[in-house]
Amino acid sequence: MPTVPQQSHPRSATDSPNIVQRLAQAIGTAKEMGFEVRKIVLDDQLPGWCQIGPKKILFLDLTASTGEQLEQIDEIIASYCNQREARHEGRIAA
Repeated sequence: MPTVPQQSHPRSATDSPNIVQRLAQAIGTAKEMGFEVRKIVLDDQLPGWCQIGPKKILFLDLTASTGEQLEQIDEIIASYCNQREARHEGRIAA
């Protein structure tokens, strides 16, 4: 008797977070690190972060896709962490 091959089941939403969930997690991480996250239209400006007094602000490009915003926030947080590490090691003046 012939058997029907089992069809693979679609991944459930709990298997891995989708891009929107991953962006929300990345924003949550940035907030835990003390950033205020702002999504604004940057026009010709690059996404990034700045510090004004004690406040750290992270800027994401509102016109970018969700995937691009996730890449932006990953790069910004990596840049911030690298700069903090360099300061800690004395390579950058405080």
